[in-house]
Amino acid sequence: LSASKCNFVGRRSTASSAPCDRALWAAMTLLTCVALLASLSGAGAFSAVRGRVSMVAVSEAAPSIEANERHISLSIPERARTVTHAARCGTLCTLSSQDAELAGVPFGSYVDYVLDERGWPVLLLSEQSMHTRNMLADGRVSMLVQMKSTRRDAPLAAQPRCTVAGRIQKVEDMEEVLRCRVTYPLAHAYAEQLVESPTFSFYKVVPEKVYYVGGFGVLSEWVDIADYEAAQPDILADISADLVDKVNLQNGAELPNLWRQFLAPSEEQAEEEPESIRVTTIDRLGMDLRVRLKSQTDEFRLGFRMPASTLEDAQSEITKLFQEGWERENGIYEGDSKPPVELLAVGALKRRS
Repeated sequence: LSASKCNFVGRRSTASSAPCDRALWAAMTLLTCVALLASLSGAGAFSAVRGRVSMVAVSEAAPSIEANERHISLSIPERARTVTHAARCGTLCTLSSQDAELAGVPFGSYVDYVLDERGWPVLLLSEQSMHTRNMLADGRVSMLVQMKSTRRDAPLAAQPRCTVAGRIQKVEDMEEVLRCRVTYPLAHAYAEQLVESPTFSFYKVVPEKVYYVGGFGVLSEWVDIADYEAAQPDILADISADLVDKVNLQNGAELPNLWRQFLAPSEEQAEEEPESIRVTTIDRLGMDLRVRLKSQTDEFRLGFRMPASTLEDAQSEITKLFQEGWERENGIYEGDSKPPVELLAVGALKRRS
């Protein structure tokens, strides 16, 4: 725990101690506990996880619980920053300059990267590669990055992605070069020797435009650069894809319960059995589900009742949603309110009549 700490220092009371000493000790202990809880009120939150009470530190970037009661989805800048943080590789597009017949034609190539503190992609490139020679002739570049999926049956077109467009800039400051030599191999172990090579250099893509696409047939939007740089990636960014695949694999048979009990806009629609339903995204605030009906495909957001601060919190909230769906399905749920739901897209893949 990185929040405030308190040590209790004192002498153990014996049977012969005066009653006033014991009373004074109890009073001091009570006051110390009150002060400790007051100091933690702004730095942490208590959450029940699988029957045990745990205390987790809440980062300054995490929205308050009150805000999450109104917002159950990440902001678009947060989504974009989450994608660029988690992807770590992409397609770099430069303008061809080495072949007269292809002059000005976009040239795409695979690159690995890490992000700096502002969310700018940092690349380690060979001075002899085609894309390096292209961008030294014309510094305008763009880079497509996309969230991964570990399941073969999940179409890549359904994964969130970003296009970062801007200009290339060589990292010249020696202190920053030394930092890159440390951070880059942590994400890409093969580069441990390359960072010292005189034929490889670090370059940054300085963003001028960021375009976010939520998936196939859903939200797409330009992101303000200042908002993108100020945003923080979701705490589940690095394991979101694996978590999505795990939920679809292990809880796929229970997803129709969520449709009938939470997502269906009406009782009449709830009676329609979806042709398919799968989770597409999970973050600290909830999860997105894609429901394919006979006539169209809709996208929904099912929010957590409490925002997750850790992976364990997220797994607990997911379990609670499935448990509540099962209990409602079997008529044994005792509560009244339902988890928050947003309709993200109607007829994302509407079929022709």
